[in-house]
This record gives sequence, structure tokens and C-alpha cells, in this order.
Amino acid sequence: MVSAVKKRRVSKKNKKAWRKHTDVADVDEFLDEKRLEERLGTPFTERHNNELFSIDKELKKPTKAQFQTKRQRRQQLKPLKCFEILTPQSKVQDPVIKRNRVKTPEERKSALVKRIEAKRKLLGIVKAKDIIAQRNRTAHQTWRESRPKRGEFNSDLWEVEDGKLEGNNFGELEDWMLPSTIAHNVKNTGRFKKKAPNSVVKKPFIIAAVEIPHPGMSYNPSFVAHQDLLQKVADTELKVLKEEKHLERVTTRMFSKVTPNKKESSWLTEMSEGLPTQLEPEVKEERLSDDDEYRAINPPAKNKKKTLKQRRKIREAKKDELKRKHVDKVEKKKASDIYKLRFLNQQLSKQESKLEVIRNKRERKEKARLLQPKHLSKVRFQPLDLEFNLRQELKGNLRNVKPQGNLLKSRLNSLQSRNVIEPGKLHFKKKGKVKKFEKSTHKMGWEPKGY
Repeated sequence: MVSAVKKRRVSKKNKKAWRKHTDVADVDEFLDEKRLEERLGTPFTERHNNELFSIDKELKKPTKAQFQTKRQRRQQLKPLKCFEILTPQSKVQDPVIKRNRVKTPEERKSALVKRIEAKRKLLGIVKAKDIIAQRNRTAHQTWRESRPKRGEFNSDLWEVEDGKLEGNNFGELEDWMLPSTIAHNVKNTGRFKKKAPNSVVKKPFIIAAVEIPHPGMSYNPSFVAHQDLLQKVADTELKVLKEEKHLERVTTRMFSKVTPNKKESSWLTEMSEGLPTQLEPEVKEERLSDDDEYRAINPPAKNKKKTLKQRRKIREAKKDELKRKHVDKVEKKKASDIYKLRFLNQQLSKQESKLEVIRNKRERKEKARLLQPKHLSKVRFQPLDLEFNLRQELKGNLRNVKPQGNLLKSRLNSLQSRNVIEPGKLHFKKKGKVKKFEKSTHKMGWEPKGY
């Protein structure tokens, strides 16, 4: 016997539970059928017989076969695809029956305006705005025709004729006009001032690709050149040693080693700073007896108020005094300025000399910057050490000379100095730290520890 399936009981406390647990599949199916009937047209149950069937009363005349196969006939009877996609696929009526269409400016004109314009056209009267519009239209068409097509390069943007760029010269006016004035006038004329980048005219650095070596590096140098090279090497080494000594002095030697007892005593001294070491004697204050009275030498002052007249006189006197001081100050300033005229030339000359020193310093700094590589990475550029041979290592011929330096390293350093590649350093693979320990199962007891 088949047991009946017990109906599942669910909560329908609120609308959310009703929507979740109510089965509306049959309602959705019914609505889908209704929408399909609306798209296809009137339902078949509501249509008349004349709409569904037709009575053939004419005799078919035998016609000559126009198509060789049935496939050609079917293809010919089908509507064209270009017209088929334009026909509506749905039979649903348009909900908006009347739609407003935006009229063109010509349609919005009244009959009176059209008649007046036609009369003016016959008389040859044309408005100024129409003339300007036609002129602009012609200019735009000319510009479009003269514009180069994609991939055509018929002109050089940086072509210079007589020191002036093509298309931006003002004739004789450009000889005395400032560059800022030319740029300001060109800005609103539809043309642009073409300016070549500075790197086209001059290099951003003046470092040679292959630097000329020092004469003392030759395999058979002169005595003076070889001594000069050795002196430069010695100066460089002394500079490095001086820097190392300085770092050692300000780091290692700055802190002296002390014994634990001295360290403890100094710590106690520092911690006891500000604490009282001896008991201060108490100062006994002598209280004045009640019988003693304080008596002032001068008689008590009286608060005698001034009259309005006295106050006005005092206020006018203060005002006159301030005015007199201001006049005296101005006159004194004039007199001092007259005496200062002879010192103005000295101040101006000092200022000019100071500006000249600053200008020369900036020029030297700029020249030195052109000789130095740029900072392209976090690693600072380090030039190679000078290559040299000692006096006893010189042989006088190229076959027996002792080679110094590395050609690949020097070329790499040259590329870094000319800002072609950024300076870097070797990166080694970091090895994981291995913790060593002694297993209890392998411990013998008499062998020394290996870690």
C-alpha cells in the first residue's frame, strides 16, 4: 500500500513568506499564453470563419514552370531579408496613438516669412549672417580638403628658414617683437607657435661616450704624467681614509668603555640629581604683635576729580604733543635721507657684486651638473677607480705590460654616467635560515657539538 505524502506545512506569517511558499507557476503560464496571443493577434477562438478559411472558386490555369527546382521556387517566393526585418513581429497595438513630431526650422516658418524671404532673394538682398556663414563654410571646406590624410607626411614641423619656423613668422615685425608677444598674438589666431624641445638643439649632458684616458695610463708614459696619475690616486685614497677616520671618530670613539662599578656610580649620580642632600635650616618668622601698627610716612592721597575743562585741556595738550613729535620725526627723516644719498651708490654696488657672485656660482653649478650623471635610481652612481701601474710594473712595451681594469665594467660605467641605464647593484638570492639542532635519537654523548 502506497502511503500518502504528507503535505509540507510552512509559515505564511507575512507577505515575504506568502511570496516564497505560494506556487504561482500556473498563473505565470496563463499570462505567458495571453501575451503570446496578443503578439500573434486575435485568439483563434474569437476569429470568424472568413478570417480562418477561404473558398477557392477560380480554376487554376496551367503555367509554365519558371523554376527548375523546388528550392529555387521557395527562395523566390520568400520576402527579401532587407524588407522582412522592417516588418513588425508583434501584433500588439501601439499604446500611444498620436505622436508629436519635431518640425524642421523650414517647416516652422510661417507663410508670411517665407514670402518675404522669397521676395528678398529675387531682389538679391542677402543678410550679413548668411554671408558670414557661407564664408565660414567655404573656409572650412578648404581646410578639410587641404588637411593631410592619414599616413601622409609632406612637411617637416621643425623646418627652419632664416631662423624662423614656417607658418609662424610675422615678417619684419618678428625682428623686434619679444617671444612672449609673438606667443600671445599667435594664441588667438588659430595658429600655434611650434617650439622644438631643448634636447633637439643641445644635449642634456656633455659627457663623452669614450673619455680620453689620462696620459699616465699609457704603457710607456712620461715621468711627469705617471707621477701626476699616482698623485691623483693618492689624493683619492687619502680622501677615503679621512672619511673613514671621521666616521670612526663620531661613532666608535665617541663612546668610551667603563667598568660596571663606575657605570653604577654614574647611574646613581644621575638619578639623585635635584634631590636634597642636607636638611635646610628652618627659618623662624617673627610675628608682629597686635600692638604694633603700620604707619606711612606720607599722608594719604586724596581722590580729587578733575573738571571737564581740565580734562579737555589735558586731551588737547596730548594731541598737540603727538602732532609735534610726528612733525619732528618727519623732518629728522628728511635730514637723514639727505645725508644717506652718498651711501646709496655703495649699497647698490655691493648689491650688484653680490648678485654677480650668486650668478657666477649658479653658472658653475649648472656646468658641473652637466658633467654629472642624473639620479635615476635609489643606487647612487659610483665612478670607477683610476687604473694605474707602479713604476716597477712598467715594461716599456705593450706585450709585457700588466693589464689593469675591465673593459666590460668600464663600458657599463660609461652607460650609467651618460644616463643610458640606471645604476644598480648585484642582487643575490636570499637563503633561508636553517635551524640546527641535535636529535635525541642520534645523540652519543661524547662527540663535540657541531653548532
